[in-house]
Amino acid sequence: MSPSLTTSAAGRAYDYNRVVGGRAQMNGAVGMALGKNDDVYITQKALFFFDVSKLTIGSEVDDEVLVTSFREIEQSHFDDAWPSCLAVNSEQEVYVTDELRNAIKVFDSDGNFIRSFGKFGTEPGQFDRPSGIIFGNDGSIYVSDTMNHRIQQLSTTGEVINVFGSQGGDEGQFQSPWGVNVDPSGNLWVADHKNHRVQQFDGVGNFIRSIGSYGSDPGQLDHPTDVAVDPDGDIYICDWANDRVQVFNEAGEYVLHLGGSAIELSMWQKRYVEASPDIVKARRRVQTLDPETKFSLPTSVRFDVARNRLYVVDSQRWRIQIFDKIDNYTEPQFNI
Repeated sequence: MSPSLTTSAAGRAYDYNRVVGGRAQMNGAVGMALGKNDDVYITQKALFFFDVSKLTIGSEVDDEVLVTSFREIEQSHFDDAWPSCLAVNSEQEVYVTDELRNAIKVFDSDGNFIRSFGKFGTEPGQFDRPSGIIFGNDGSIYVSDTMNHRIQQLSTTGEVINVFGSQGGDEGQFQSPWGVNVDPSGNLWVADHKNHRVQQFDGVGNFIRSIGSYGSDPGQLDHPTDVAVDPDGDIYICDWANDRVQVFNEAGEYVLHLGGSAIELSMWQKRYVEASPDIVKARRRVQTLDPETKFSLPTSVRFDVARNRLYVVDSQRWRIQIFDKIDNYTEPQFNI
């Protein structure tokens, strides 16, 4: 079945904008963060290849540019390393979690290394496979300390401010927490990966509520990986193993889901395909190209407030799918 280009419900719609990606430019894309203006940063984890890349993605189709590979500036920071997630502060410094080295590395916006902090362990300020990272409204950072099953709140130089959570399935407990985000009110949202839910906390770690349970029905989740909240209070959850992004309203009620709508190849993908006659022939032999339009294990979701649009990292297809959010949407009525 062909994908819907506009998915709507309850007065809002998500209109497919375009896809950005390619084998050479976004191989192994996992996490993403938005910088100033059109800057977008991604982490890449592929077979024997690890990197952070800076792109610009503008308002028009095909105006994306690969600006910088951090690995090309200093390869040693990405050998024996697993960059996972990243966040950008107001000074445009890029904070990257490194799952293998159990550290947080800090770079400037051009990819020059500044500092790192953290090491393996279970004490406050130590990590075991850190993943999600986000800046709070006060400038501190929240980090998913994944295999320690907790969240750590730190200063930008690594001093411990707060630690909360433990392993388990009760309120405020975690099973391998992953992506994190902060809503406009300063509350923290955590993708509780193996508990198949997203939990909300206030800024100091007090539990507020959870959304989701295990399954594939609307409103259910299967290993969520990331979460975002827009200024309207709508909540976006990367429902990883269900190959979709689910949208909930401010009250936590299911609204709709996006399954992917990439009906055309990206600019970089087109160049790759057109350069190989064998790939052109192979794509023409298949009965349908519908599978390549859909998400395959989406890992990260971010909302661009300036352009009112949603970015989804489609990890197994090495790309980002972009959707414009349309508020006060009404279905057109036709009499034929």
